Amino acid sequence: MKKILFLIDSLAVGGAEISVLEVVKNLRECNTVVCVAYQGEHALKSDFEAAGAKLYFFDIKKRFGFGEGIKELRKVIEKEKPDLVHTTLFKSEIIGRLTVPSFKLPLVGSLISDTYGKERYALVSRRERVKLNLYKLLNRLTSKRSDLYISVSKAIIQPNLNYLGIKESKVKLIQNGRDISAFEKAKIYSKTEIIPHAGPEAFFIITNSRVIRSKGFDEMLEAFQALSKEFQSLFLVVAGNGFDFDFYKNKAKEIGLENRVIFLGRRHDIPSLLKSCDLFWFASHYEGSPGVVIEGMLSKTPMVLSDIEPVLENIQDGNQALIFKAGDAEDLALKTRILISDPDLGVKLATSAYETGSQLFDIKKLVNKQEKLYFELIQSYENR
Repeated sequence: MKKILFLIDSLAVGGAEISVLEVVKNLRECNTVVCVAYQGEHALKSDFEAAGAKLYFFDIKKRFGFGEGIKELRKVIEKEKPDLVHTTLFKSEIIGRLTVPSFKLPLVGSLISDTYGKERYALVSRRERVKLNLYKLLNRLTSKRSDLYISVSKAIIQPNLNYLGIKESKVKLIQNGRDISAFEKAKIYSKTEIIPHAGPEAFFIITNSRVIRSKGFDEMLEAFQALSKEFQSLFLVVAGNGFDFDFYKNKAKEIGLENRVIFLGRRHDIPSLLKSCDLFWFASHYEGSPGVVIEGMLSKTPMVLSDIEPVLENIQDGNQALIFKAGDAEDLALKTRILISDPDLGVKLATSAYETGSQLFDIKKLVNKQEKLYFELIQSYENR
């Protein structure tokens, strides 16, 4: 058995963290060690433990703390003697690049987003843009220390090649995936089990993205406010937590929709929630490979999705979902009205989306591909 060491910033509930968890759960011929660099809630800790991963927490309190991270990672590598290290998220990538090469171990990085795209810059202040530019420079200066990068979508490969200054030969495409059986076996709730004051005739729209501005919460609330005046039994279910959770919960209250926009917080029953709702919204401004959209596909829930490239890479407007212009609340409301008014179209789209999702995003097949990639890289180092 080979030993893979994963280094990640935290075990919070986010797309990158869930993707690493899915890999750890489904590796068949590798033992796993997971190093968590920074202090945090680590809501997925028990899930990683259940997956059999050996966990190390560095508990770095500083915003960066690269020196401390290097010191702690060296200790773990010396103790565990892994065959390969795989890093995910910016700060862990930097710590890994500054540590692993001295051990003459293969180092794999992760491309999970178009981090420095115009959409990201448009959402931050001038001061934050300066910081982003500094991060981009540090990323580029250290990028060649990684032997290989795994990208979660085709759409983000070329932008990252430009940002990092690396060759295309160093990037392999392996998309995110999910356990299909978890959705097949998921319980379907009654409407009142989710929202006690909702009647049986209620129509539920659900979004399960992190509650932050870049996920499109401004336009989702604006669109829902317009739709709520037309459809009296309409509810918006928000499953998830995030930096802007309280802000958007208060905003829903300010516009008089606190009884119809329901913030559930972090949930561990996402397959059941998705299957129990009538429509799925995804309004993000930028992503790498949106795992929540994969979840929507596998739940057979009709979807309205933003027109960002990682979505359009696998989904066609009018085939697997209806697509709206990212950031456009009016267009989101328009596409939602169509599906509310035409349930048969929703069933047709959801069925097609499930067929596509089950073919492309079976986590067991994807992790098998990733495991083979690990072995090839390990073998190349051994041959040296």
